[in-house]
Amino acid sequence: MDRSMKRKLEVLKEDEMRTILLHQWTLFSYVEAGKISEKEWLDRIKEMNKRTERVCDDRLTPFQAEEGNAVERVHIVFSESTKGSLQLALNQKETREEVIALSPMFSIGPIQDLDKEEGIGKRKEWLFYHLVMDDEQWVHMVEDFLKTIENLRFIPGGVPITIWAGTNAHEQTGLRFVMHLLKNKPNEMDTVQVTDVLEFPLHTGELSPERFVRLLERSQSRPVSVECMKTYLDEWRALSEENANLRVWDKGIQSTTEDYFDATLIQSLKRLQDESDKEDYVKAARLIGEVLGHSSQVVGDTFFEYRVRDLVLQGEFLIRGVPRGMRYYEVKWNTTTEG
Repeated sequence: MDRSMKRKLEVLKEDEMRTILLHQWTLFSYVEAGKISEKEWLDRIKEMNKRTERVCDDRLTPFQAEEGNAVERVHIVFSESTKGSLQLALNQKETREEVIALSPMFSIGPIQDLDKEEGIGKRKEWLFYHLVMDDEQWVHMVEDFLKTIENLRFIPGGVPITIWAGTNAHEQTGLRFVMHLLKNKPNEMDTVQVTDVLEFPLHTGELSPERFVRLLERSQSRPVSVECMKTYLDEWRALSEENANLRVWDKGIQSTTEDYFDATLIQSLKRLQDESDKEDYVKAARLIGEVLGHSSQVVGDTFFEYRVRDLVLQGEFLIRGVPRGMRYYEVKWNTTTEG
């Protein structure tokens, strides 16, 4: 079944589906009984199909209130937690503003052709073979991401768009991807670079609803000029062509190799063992938490766990337990690898 048709059917209620099916059966019985001609039957089916598609299209557009009030602004963020905090802040305003979240961790995994089903599929495959993920999230990854992309493209042309990002490879890569998706839209666009405004947060997910309220009151957004848009698009093109499996922030987005954090993980494990009463195994979750807490990069704990498991395969770490999740196993530096 065509994906767009499938999505339209999903917004219909069960009683509406039953009504459509009953109507079709009734019309077919009229044809068999000679009450209407086959041409008239086909014309009625076509008209019913048009009406149904109009209803589905109206419901699929997330920017129209039930009472008909149009959305005044759309905000784009890069995590579900950020979306929740920002939406709570926006609810305190006397305006109707919507938030869309693109939740993939853009700093890790392939990003080439990420606006196409094939590209999302390749990313999904890489994540499946490298990260421990929730089954439900993984199974629906392609469908959910394509739906989010469609929501972005459904934004009406007259609605201003604000994109929120911190100074990290995840959100800055996501920002450039969004500009790629919206490059042909006529909407006014601006960005809020939260790290520049507040100095401390690396990630917008660190902001509480109260901090968002203060930012909204201070109006810290920057309009996206034609020149700025061109720069974003050029940088997205370069990043997607490099198609690295890891991106970090170092005075800009840098594509790098997957073993970028390995030395840090090794040194952190050695230190944790030295600080303990005896040189023994350290829980993987503790090691990963230690590295996360001191890292200026935003890549997610699942990527660090992937690197821990890879260091086990390389023989750098010894393992005790079953690595079905970072809570279930421990690691220890393999002293025989010391050169």
